[in-house]
Amino acid sequence: MLQNVNKILSLESDEGVRITDDVGMRSIAKNYFEELFEGHESVRSPMINLLNEVIDNKDNAQLTAPFCRNEFKEAMFSMQPDKCPGPDGFNPGFYQHFWSICSDDIFNECC
Repeated sequence: MLQNVNKILSLESDEGVRITDDVGMRSIAKNYFEELFEGHESVRSPMINLLNEVIDNKDNAQLTAPFCRNEFKEAMFSMQPDKCPGPDGFNPGFYQHFWSICSDDIFNECC
């Protein structure tokens, strides 16, 4: 049985050069995403200063407060146990079942 495998064989640099080696392609991808997510001045920036603040100090304190363990438990147990697994391969049901064992690790890693 044959299995299809998606693979990027080359990337084009900003200078228009086709790169095929892994190190070069990693560098191009890294530079692309750094540029994409870097903050840039735009014509909208001055407009943002004209918007009224809608979050008061009380709301801001609540939004920036440290997480508590109970919030993580509420979030985990609000998920359907058999939903799609996360990047670690485990679905919510795994964590719900083993909550007494893994809750400290989850809390520490997420904080």
